[in-house]
Amino acid sequence: MKSLAPLLFICLLTGCTSMLPSSKQDVSNHWRDFEDAKRSFDQIIPYSTNMNTVRELGFDPFKTPNMQILNHSQVVRAVLPSPVPEQMQIPPGILDCIKAQEGCIGYFMEPSRIYRQRDGNFLLDFLNFRRNTTVTGWKFGALIVVINNLVVYKQWSGRPQIEETELQRNPLGPLQSVGPSLFDKAF
Repeated sequence: MKSLAPLLFICLLTGCTSMLPSSKQDVSNHWRDFEDAKRSFDQIIPYSTNMNTVRELGFDPFKTPNMQILNHSQVVRAVLPSPVPEQMQIPPGILDCIKAQEGCIGYFMEPSRIYRQRDGNFLLDFLNFRRNTTVTGWKFGALIVVINNLVVYKQWSGRPQIEETELQRNPLGPLQSVGPSLFDKAF
């Protein structure tokens, strides 16, 4: 215990942000950033691009981790509001998907890179009084609809630049969670 005292004292004086935890969430993908993923996606042309090209661009449902395969009804629900307003123009690819029924398949994926870095005073963080976390990164969403090996519709969404700050304050520090846990055990 005596050998830990000087280390704890030094951390107290310097703030020791290098000792705070950090993490990286990387939804497996080969794209460096949002723009790279969008460039690949933009090369897909409905009614022109086939699944071989889609796979070459990195959107391979059987090799790309975390890709979701959607049936025709899930595709329609993902694209169209419910109920569909009468005056709404339904995209041709979605109309063809509705007609193709089981012959229509959608592929949805959200490649991302999210970094979480804790900042601030080491001792306040360690004792659970105050935690600052900076979240940065990107997230890209892609929906590709295919009928008979031909892309008929595509849609994208995303967050090109994520910058968030999370601040957690616990006035009771390490004792903050004791109350709820005692309450849970009582009942």
